[in-house]
Amino acid sequence: MSGFRLLDEDGKPVEVELEEVLAIRPTSNGPEFHTKRGTFYYPTTLEEFQSLLGESGFERLDRGNLVNMNHAVAFDKKTRKVYFEDPWSKDSLFATVSEANMHKVMHLVREEQTSYQPAAKKLFWTRKEV
Repeated sequence: MSGFRLLDEDGKPVEVELEEVLAIRPTSNGPEFHTKRGTFYYPTTLEEFQSLLGESGFERLDRGNLVNMNHAVAFDKKTRKVYFEDPWSKDSLFATVSEANMHKVMHLVREEQTSYQPAAKKLFWTRKEV
């Protein structure tokens, strides 16, 4: 048996077996999957996808994305971007993070590698005799 997750009339995730599907009808709101148990819907908005995939680790980090947090490995606080590889480069795939959602990714911030060197200057002045 092969199944997939769809949304019921209340927008709740439901597992539907392929063998259950009687017909699929296209609509302006996406396909409807008709079964003997009722009609189910394919998600068409990020909110619907989040409802469907939230239990699998997907989080809304910005208004235009839904991120699988199981694959997020680094977060750059300065640019507010989450990365899926570490170290990242200018060509790395990233997702933006809104300020309101930064708390969801702060655990991915890595400590910056600084090469601190103590000042070479003397700490005290020496008086010149006049």
